[in-house]
Amino acid sequence: MLFLIALIIALFIGFFLDKPLKKHPTIFYVTASVLTACSIILLQSDIDISSRFVRDYVIGIFSRGALGAAFWAVVMWAGALPNGSAPIKKLMPVRGELSITAAILTLSHIITYGLQYISNFLKGRTGSDFVITSIVCIIMVLIMIPLTVMSFKTIRKKMNAKTWKKIQRLAYIFYAFIYIHIIVLFVPKAQKGREGYFLSVLVYSLVFIGYAVMRIRKAYIAKKKPENKTLLNIICACAVIIPLSLVGVVSRNKNNDSAKVVSGSEDSSMVFTFTNAATTQEETSVTETTTENSDSTNTKTTSETMTTSTVSTTETAESTDENTEEEATSAEEISAEEQHEEPQPEPEPQVTYKYRNGEYEAEAEGYAGTVHVKLTIENDTITSISAWADGDDPEYFNDAMNTIIPQIASKVSADGVDACSGATYSSKGIIEAARKALEQAMN
Repeated sequence: MLFLIALIIALFIGFFLDKPLKKHPTIFYVTASVLTACSIILLQSDIDISSRFVRDYVIGIFSRGALGAAFWAVVMWAGALPNGSAPIKKLMPVRGELSITAAILTLSHIITYGLQYISNFLKGRTGSDFVITSIVCIIMVLIMIPLTVMSFKTIRKKMNAKTWKKIQRLAYIFYAFIYIHIIVLFVPKAQKGREGYFLSVLVYSLVFIGYAVMRIRKAYIAKKKPENKTLLNIICACAVIIPLSLVGVVSRNKNNDSAKVVSGSEDSSMVFTFTNAATTQEETSVTETTTENSDSTNTKTTSETMTTSTVSTTETAESTDENTEEEATSAEEISAEEQHEEPQPEPEPQVTYKYRNGEYEAEAEGYAGTVHVKLTIENDTITSISAWADGDDPEYFNDAMNTIIPQIASKVSADGVDACSGATYSSKGIIEAARKALEQAMN
């Protein structure tokens, strides 16, 4: 899990690199800034990174905000640990430096998804989750920037100690909004069975709920100074376990099936279906023409039958004694019929199709999971095509689908299809899955 890996990195720096961080913080700030800038540039460009590991665990740890959240978690818990404990002795001296590093690393997530949110707003994608996350993010940024600036020693020394401390209490609101932001985004995905999200919800909840309980416990002990802490510890344990259990119940996958999204499901934004209307109209026209031809043929056959019947009756009524005359008359009638016979039409040449008719489905690797494509072919025409993803971000995947699928449907091929700018990996997943499906249909 990405957050656990990020947490290990943050703890390693806090506990084992605390002295270099304290003596040479600028090196850490510059390094964090360079890594943040690189991740932003790579994601906003069309550079192809084929390695899933690099995308998820190297770039993703910055862009998805996991590393920034991990550093904030270390900063949080440094203020909630019991006074005089070994961890607090390690972390408290570098708490300011850790918070500045956390803010710099968080910028990668803010800029990457901020640009995406602006794009969604301009395109009119403003659902309830969009509004909530946008408001939460704006508040977080407005709190984070002044707190980060005041964490620099030069700024802190110029401020009144009491004023600085009062402003720093806004950090509690900031931490709460981090958790709200994560829950709003992750719980719906966990409920739909998206891989890894249920565990992420539990881990984040344990970190943030546990911090809140421990921080209140520390404040209570400092004020009341209880001699026996057994009851307090039991209450604190319940205060962590009960909310954590409730979050787990709410976040569980209610359908108990895979995260595959199908057409008409709740997550309809993940599905794109293309239907070739022109083909349907053409088929209707051909059917009507065939029906008309059939009716005409039936009428003609009936008329010929009636005429033959009349002739037969007339021949029977004539004199039967003169055999020679009857044979001559019959010969003349046969000759006349032969003259009136219409020439038989030549058989039409058989059409050879590139693809077999039918429905075909294939899958390929997308940005953060498997991409599925299902298409229907009839007479070398794609009559319908659908795509869905197990783990790709809906916003990016939607953009890719709207760009890629019409091209594949019109070309009846996955070759020469232009990828969607900004959603390169999702585009490549759709193209590759469509190519595999068309290869299955190949004659």
